[in-house]
Amino acid sequence: MIKSIVIVGAGLAGTTAARALRARGYAGRIHLIGNESQLPYDRPSLSKGVLGGAQEIPPLLMEAAWFESEGIELHLGDPVFAINAKERLVTLHSGLSLDFDRLLFATGMRPRKLSIPGGNLEGVFSLRNFADCAALRQAFTAAKSLVIIGGGLIGCEVATSARKAGLEVTILECADELLTRVLGRQIGAWCREQLEAMGVRIELNAHISHLSGERSVRSLVFADGREVEAELVLVSIGGDPEDTLLNAAGVACNQGVVVDACGQTSSPDIYAAGDVAVWPLRHGGRRALETYINSQQQAEAAVAAMLGEYNPVPQVATSWTEIAGHRIQMIGDMQGPGEYVQRGEFEPNQQTVLFRVLDGKALAAVAINSTKDFGGVSRLVMSEIEIVPDHLADTDISIRELLKGNAARTVTA
Repeated sequence: MIKSIVIVGAGLAGTTAARALRARGYAGRIHLIGNESQLPYDRPSLSKGVLGGAQEIPPLLMEAAWFESEGIELHLGDPVFAINAKERLVTLHSGLSLDFDRLLFATGMRPRKLSIPGGNLEGVFSLRNFADCAALRQAFTAAKSLVIIGGGLIGCEVATSARKAGLEVTILECADELLTRVLGRQIGAWCREQLEAMGVRIELNAHISHLSGERSVRSLVFADGREVEAELVLVSIGGDPEDTLLNAAGVACNQGVVVDACGQTSSPDIYAAGDVAVWPLRHGGRRALETYINSQQQAEAAVAAMLGEYNPVPQVATSWTEIAGHRIQMIGDMQGPGEYVQRGEFEPNQQTVLFRVLDGKALAAVAINSTKDFGGVSRLVMSEIEIVPDHLADTDISIRELLKGNAARTVTA
């Protein structure tokens, strides 16, 4: 009988798991452990509303009263010191020991640091938690310019917020285009154009040799000797799964905690979900996905398995962002074989969807300002429906019609 479940990590995956456990009728003890002292909060808002000043603090994932009423035992600001998988024991930095029948590991990612000289100068920031966000937002008030190293989602979101706050913004990206890994080259190029229209300066193929300054950062020096002044620098070059504790406990890790499609690790009583988990993908392979929706899906699948209901859920990456005033939603992997089919035009205030199609199936899509259609777009990607590319591109044929089979046919086994 399961009497005690420990959840390591009080972010989205961990909080979703606590809620799912109670929703499924589990009445035993739930320990939710978080490194930060704050109640669990919404991290995606940090680079958007909170950094931009629209929100003073990030929204809570659940109110304090909910944790109390549901009997969730919170251990906030008291990180885990060690996990003993064999003895099923978690030790916190305070010295408190918690035994468990099941453990969910949901520690997320840690920001990757610069490996070049000058990375520790004052004025160099990363953005992972609320403390990081508050420090960067405070720095905005006294600065006129920001240089962002890395043109991924967080970098582009922060660039948007910083421009709205009136700062001069430069993005330095070492690749030959922004956002190609997440959105594909065509959408990445479009996002670059939108940011440039906001006044963001973008340099591609940018290779930095070091940061210059005595105590505070003064400039960034390129490999070719060029120099760009910098009052503030945000390092946004991705992250690494925070798997140290489970790795030390002997649980299989490989660029994250390796799990099956139910979230179970190599230690049968330990599960993992969220950004730290290397989860099987629907179309083969496995990786950590770093998305809000997938973190929720994984937490719910892991909870079901912990309680004895094994329903494998191979993942399809699904996420969203806001860049230069545009809401962008994506599902699947845009980097892969096949052809791109465009639905709508890349024009101001227009709804546009770009699909990746292979063998008559839409395997991935990115939707721009198309929130009403994205549910249907997602179902097209998740379904086993063959699509005629010309029909997919024809905006006179609705997504609903495509799903009903009016312009498509369901694949039979």
